[in-house]
Amino acid sequence: MSARREDRDDEAFERLEKRYERTPEQQLAELDRRLGRGIGAKRERARLWAELTPTKRKRVSA
Repeated sequence: MSARREDRDDEAFERLEKRYERTPEQQLAELDRRLGRGIGAKRERARLWAELTPTKRKRVSA
């Protein structure tokens, strides 16, 4: 693997580590900062909102 590719892989890994250190609230704020409030990353935003607002799941008895 080339040195440039290894550098890029290392940078990507560092970004990923930073991402997983953030809370869902912090990640939403980061998306707003980068893309604009509520713009883009629909699926990521939906996933983060789902983490923030856990739904009550009913048990179905068998």
